[in-house]
Amino acid sequence: MKIVRTKNKILSQKDFQMIGRLLRNGGVVVYPTDTAYALGGIFSDKKVQERIKMIKGRRDEKFTLIASSQNQTEKFFPLTQEQKKLVKKYWPGALSLVVSDKYAVRVPKHELAKKLARTAQAPLVATSANLTGKQTPYSVFEALSQFFGRKSLPDVVIDAGVLPKKTPSTIVRVQKNGSLTVLRKGHVRVY
Repeated sequence: MKIVRTKNKILSQKDFQMIGRLLRNGGVVVYPTDTAYALGGIFSDKKVQERIKMIKGRRDEKFTLIASSQNQTEKFFPLTQEQKKLVKKYWPGALSLVVSDKYAVRVPKHELAKKLARTAQAPLVATSANLTGKQTPYSVFEALSQFFGRKSLPDVVIDAGVLPKKTPSTIVRVQKNGSLTVLRKGHVRVY
């Protein structure tokens, strides 16, 4: 496991290229978002999902994803007109839209997280970088102290310092009739 530090919230070009290659080749990283540190990799890679579940001690198959843009989201998940209205109002931001039985996706305000998804050429899993049921991490130390001693670890950890404490993203499902069901109350208020 390698720890890479940002300088003024920016990765060096060399580190960024290395992490981009790693992601495109099935790597798993801890990275900062606008709500907390996330554990992730390319969402469509089943081996990545299995590693993330092993690292977290998780069984649930449902994941929140981070995309670089609405366009990237729609390459993988067509959005309805009602979803597009929410996207226009709340993205970039901490609103995750349910786009399938397994995934909810959002475009964050955090530039590094968006850039990672862009260089990976696909949305990234963005589950909190903690053991299932444990405290959400706002620093690399909080994340790594939970993973210490586990057999499976992330390949790279991006240390962007201590993040401001925020609630997780709000998760919303848009029903066929256009009504909203809030599955998790979070940072964005749509209810």
